[in-house]
Amino acid sequence: MGKGRKVLSDDHARALIKQAIGIVSGDAKVEAEATAEITAIEAVHVRATRRPKRSRPLPP
Repeated sequence: MGKGRKVLSDDHARALIKQAIGIVSGDAKVEAEATAEITAIEAVHVRATRRPKRSRPLPP
């Protein structure tokens, strides 16, 4: 796993629990739904925290 967030949102924690329940119970549909939710939540987080790259001015 890569660098993760130090604090999870309520939605993220709920999706992780849902994924774990799907894995334990062997329900691939529930696991897939939870995985999709987790991916969407993480994508929103990455977009919200991404900082624009600074470009250096070109020399004359």
